[in-house]
Amino acid sequence: MLGVMAAGLVVMLFGVAGVAMGGVGVMGRLLVIAGFVMLGGFAVMFRRMFVVFGGLVVMVDGVVRHVSLPVQCVKSA
Repeated sequence: MLGVMAAGLVVMLFGVAGVAMGGVGVMGRLLVIAGFVMLGGFAVMFRRMFVVFGGLVVMVDGVVRHVSLPVQCVKSA
């Protein structure tokens, strides 16, 4: 298995050596763009998590008010 990994590394290094300097810059820009896309995806994921947790808070608040409301009505009567 180690021989297969080393052979893959050598093939990758020869492939990188064959890329022109302009091509390396293009690949770098593509990686930066991919990084920004990932950060945007994380931002969307966190926003949706906050929306879900906000809905959970509203639901728990409604249940608590629903359960405590009859108790308050009985006490005031």
